[in-house]
Amino acid sequence: MRLPAVAIAAAFACGIALGLHPVAASNATSVFLLSSCFLASLAFILIGIGLTGIGRLIPAAVVSLFTWVLLGFLGVCVAEQPRPPDHVTSLVERGRLSLET
Repeated sequence: MRLPAVAIAAAFACGIALGLHPVAASNATSVFLLSSCFLASLAFILIGIGLTGIGRLIPAAVVSLFTWVLLGFLGVCVAEQPRPPDHVTSLVERGRLSLET
């Protein structure tokens, strides 16, 4: 039962590694890239559900792994988005907000 979890974690980690590549990281703020990744992951999920419904389990597993890679990539792209200037973390870093009680 642990093997599918290991495969999912490995696929997700591969997506994270792809997202941290300098070429991908430079385009992480692209609205087109983010929206196309969201739509592609939704399409892959629906395709996987459809393949599972008709009994094609091997292609559904492959689509599932591609989905986890894409979700890992998407997670890195979302994490690389710049913070707004009034974000709490930005205010603490600049010393404009004190964390003392």
